[in-house]
Amino acid sequence: MFGGDDLSKNLLICDLLELYGKLLTEKQSRLLELYYFDDLSLSEIAENEGGSRQGAMDVIKRAEKELLKIEDTLGLYNRNNNQTKIINELKNVLDTDLKKAKTLLSELEKTF
Repeated sequence: MFGGDDLSKNLLICDLLELYGKLLTEKQSRLLELYYFDDLSLSEIAENEGGSRQGAMDVIKRAEKELLKIEDTLGLYNRNNNQTKIINELKNVLDTDLKKAKTLLSELEKTF
């Protein structure tokens, strides 16, 4: 689902957390927020949560997998990205290519 590099993975997880965070357990959501949004290390999270570094990492990895699984099931993130691409392309061609603009509008309508 992501390009494989750490930055694209991190951005994806942040976006998925904002989109689906309420579907995770409270602890999973909290630890992901501390790790990704507050930029705390695993050691800092463990200290704050009263657990181990390994325990924090386990919760975060399980939560990441859960977010990816939810996206695979619901597909809202991908759908939104596809719609955004079509809308941007439509804006670019609207003044110059009316026929292509109509085609793009038809594609966009199919995504809803």
